[in-house]
Amino acid sequence: MTDPRGVTVPKSRWLLLAVPLALCGADPAIAGASGETGAGVREGARAAERAGAAAAYLDAQWGRPGGWNASENWQRFVIVDALLDYQQRTGERQWSPRIAAAVRNREGLYLNDDALWAVIASVHAWQVDRDPALLDYAGTTFGTLVTTYWDDRCGGGIWWDPKRSYKNAITNELLFYAATQLYLATGQAGYRDWALRSWQWFRASSMIGADGLVNDGLDGLCRNNGQARFTYNQGVLIGALNDLTAITGDPQYRGVAVAAALAATRRLSTPAGILREPVGSLGADGLMFKGVFAYHLGHLLDAMPDSAERRELARWTAANAEAVWRLSAAGTRGIAADWSLDAATWDAARDGQTATAAAAAQVSGLAMLLAAMAAGGPPPRAVVQAEGGPEQAR
Repeated sequence: MTDPRGVTVPKSRWLLLAVPLALCGADPAIAGASGETGAGVREGARAAERAGAAAAYLDAQWGRPGGWNASENWQRFVIVDALLDYQQRTGERQWSPRIAAAVRNREGLYLNDDALWAVIASVHAWQVDRDPALLDYAGTTFGTLVTTYWDDRCGGGIWWDPKRSYKNAITNELLFYAATQLYLATGQAGYRDWALRSWQWFRASSMIGADGLVNDGLDGLCRNNGQARFTYNQGVLIGALNDLTAITGDPQYRGVAVAAALAATRRLSTPAGILREPVGSLGADGLMFKGVFAYHLGHLLDAMPDSAERRELARWTAANAEAVWRLSAAGTRGIAADWSLDAATWDAARDGQTATAAAAAQVSGLAMLLAAMAAGGPPPRAVVQAEGGPEQAR
């Protein structure tokens, strides 16, 4: 359904690079997020070094051909996105072979949300290497999913599983975000229409609570089922809404994204302000949740102008990145799932569920270190001039 050879590519946020300007020879007079020059440059360089150490540890400890050990199949694509983000923000390219193999490894994608993670990462990888097969896969898979699994039950929405047992937040948020990313990649109006349709349904679904937190899904009567509100549900919604403002020029969508981010940072944090999940035992899937949130928070910070809300989010992000870095013992050990631990407690609790180290937990920490680059660095600047397509508001 998609012919990437016959479309032109708009300027999307994946073609905008939030690079510490010290790393690309920029004039120091324009560096720094809040008026600093030398200090802002040094902070950006330090943040890039920290993220690089976390990425190197990931590869050394868990890297393998076609993916990473100690990760679920869907998490492979989140890792791809995090490493692409690292490469875009720093200009480093050493992980390109691993990324290229992993994004093309589609083993074990049994559920509809699994497939959508792969769709999204394929679009992002295509924006780097321009392999038309990646965009063709993304467009074809998206089309199959909406044709087969979007129906009128609960007034719309896509099913989480082929058996049609559950309509939940994450699958529908991923559909929304995949639609925005495909539109940004192709300029095809049908994807924009699906993005708007997905958001209209999701907003009316009752899954967003009065406190701004997103519930896990709907019950058999199409009502909010009252289950846990996980950080990744906040994150994917933030990403899609942020894109929708870029696509439409309407700031209301980014405003909702900011509210969703603040709901998470204020209500899904420890008393000390460190991000946590609402339940203690998450299993392997949950080790990646905070990373999904951090990834999208970083891109939201890239897009936000200076404001009280941005400053609050930036301070919170910097504090969480510091917690991650301390936990990693300056990049020399794996990052635990529980960022509120200190290094000594982490050593004493390595076998505990909340202290689990795995590729997914490592990437969650990496994503927060990358978000700190967005929080403290200059706004993104275009480094690749797009040809044609809708111009994106920046």
